[in-house]
Amino acid sequence: MFKRRKQESPPGKKQPSLFDGAADWKDVLAPSVVREVGPGVPSLKGKATDYWVEIGSTVDFARFFRVFYAALTTGGTLAGMLNPLYTGDVGEADCDVALHLLPADPTRTVWELERKIAQLEAEHAEEKSSARRLAIQAKIEELKQRYAAVRIADQKVFFASLQVAVSSTDFDAFRRACNLAVKRFAGKGIHLRAADTRQLQALFEMTPLDLHPVKGIFRDMESSNVADLLPLGIGGLRHRAGVPLGVDPSGGLVLYDSWHPSLGNYNIVVFGRSGFGKSFLVKLLTARSTPLGVRTAIIDPEHEYENLMVGLGCPYIRLHPSSKHRLNIFDVDIVEEDDGSVKVDLDGAVQAVQAVVFRMIRVYDPSVLTGQVKVLVQEKIKELYARRGITEDPGSLYESSWEGDRLRVAGVPKRMPTLSELHGLMEATPELEKAAQLLKPFTRKGGVAAQAIFDCETNFDVKGLPAFAFSVAGLDEEIMKPLGLFIATKWAWEKFGRDRRAKKRVVVDEAQTMMDTPETAKWLEDCFRRARKRNISMCAGTQGFEVFLRVPQGLGILKNSSTKVLMRQEPIDIQAVREKFNLSEGEAGFLLKAPKGWGIIRADNDAAIFFGKSTDEEYRWFTSDPNDILKRGGPNAG
Repeated sequence: MFKRRKQESPPGKKQPSLFDGAADWKDVLAPSVVREVGPGVPSLKGKATDYWVEIGSTVDFARFFRVFYAALTTGGTLAGMLNPLYTGDVGEADCDVALHLLPADPTRTVWELERKIAQLEAEHAEEKSSARRLAIQAKIEELKQRYAAVRIADQKVFFASLQVAVSSTDFDAFRRACNLAVKRFAGKGIHLRAADTRQLQALFEMTPLDLHPVKGIFRDMESSNVADLLPLGIGGLRHRAGVPLGVDPSGGLVLYDSWHPSLGNYNIVVFGRSGFGKSFLVKLLTARSTPLGVRTAIIDPEHEYENLMVGLGCPYIRLHPSSKHRLNIFDVDIVEEDDGSVKVDLDGAVQAVQAVVFRMIRVYDPSVLTGQVKVLVQEKIKELYARRGITEDPGSLYESSWEGDRLRVAGVPKRMPTLSELHGLMEATPELEKAAQLLKPFTRKGGVAAQAIFDCETNFDVKGLPAFAFSVAGLDEEIMKPLGLFIATKWAWEKFGRDRRAKKRVVVDEAQTMMDTPETAKWLEDCFRRARKRNISMCAGTQGFEVFLRVPQGLGILKNSSTKVLMRQEPIDIQAVREKFNLSEGEAGFLLKAPKGWGIIRADNDAAIFFGKSTDEEYRWFTSDPNDILKRGGPNAG
């Protein structure tokens, strides 16, 4: 009755449609080839001896995939037990994880648990062996607890299936990573079984395109167990090499590298209450950095670091009146510039000597330091170097000498100026007579040996040492110790600055004492600003957060430190700490109650809670409390 309409034929010659040539999303996403490889099948690496999937790549020839099903044989789960999988800690290859979850029906689950409990109770009643009866009874109690939790909806039951895919464009790295993943997790009760003969199907099952949530290998789990498998709370330091600082709350290793490429600079500040592990952490960092080639200088206001230096076999240099060691504040050294050239850092030396002299004068009468006096003192310091012929030319630090009838042209180091010489120049200048009078007690002319220990020639050398420490514990608390702390820091800075290729660290403990005067505070801030150019990691430790930030220079040091470590805090400081570091309420609460050795480390955008864990031998080096050695079972904190 109705005639079928004849399909209209396009006019002209046969050709492809104009609208079929444009690439759509499938063309963009689809790889050039996807194929499963098995033993004996030709592949890019010759005949295969195993199963994997090859997927064509745009840049490389292909990417190799091998998929595993994870069989959990443990009786329970631990928080973060899959973290190494999520972070790809299986070598140089990539690691992808798929966790498939299907909620179980509560009614069916309760019914199955009831039947299983009844079955076990019947077996228990008939069992003759007492040992076997105990085992059955334990299983019954476990199932009853599970039954109660599910019945009142305290726990939900899921069917969980876990898949892991290891992939790489480098075939050798791919094979190594597969073997490493299997071996590493077997010891944790997680057995990775390769999906051989069906690798392509298993890889497809890891994508959202697969519609079957329960895979071939699955395990029933309660919601608390599932939570342990999820990548929750695995944020932390992304450093894969460096110094092992300790462990995080889940027992994972926390690695820290001051020279990590993600960090803006290498500097560290450590804030914490006395006795809660601040110095202990710095010692741990030093002891574990030294074998990695990081040279370290420590400025010790007390006797905190003596055992550490003895343990490392490095010198512990005491600065006090009866010590054999002497240090000259006028010492200068050669530094390397950005372009590879070398020069004498004369300007830096002048500023450092000037800061020391100003601090010495300020001890007795700060009002003497007028603008004119400061300018004239600076000129006299420069004049002393000029009299020695010392300029920015590295050769100016040496002079030829005669050895008998022979001229030694290689040169010997020139004698550096001393405080007595500076005092003589100042005394001869009318405008500086009063300032010279106030400086005199710190020279050999003053007759006070305890205050004249820096009016001398340096008589030791630290060249090539992996670590050394200055102790200023034997100096007068009010006057000389703050001076000694600054002078030792300045000297270490100058000596370390000459080799930019070597990684170095300068540790200043109780750094708040250098914030007392503007000259020393500014000099320390400049060190933190310039440290990166010298390949130096400055490390400042302090108990008083508020005291440290009371001056602008303290805030400058904080801003120029990519790494901040926070240990136990005083209640009076916690509000300021929270504001400066943008801490959450939970983090602030943790720092108020943190046990010994626990803290928070922030390295630019990364952060982690950690415990500074040491070995028994390290503990003997680090602890500053003699009672801790007797009760070794306590936390590792000094």
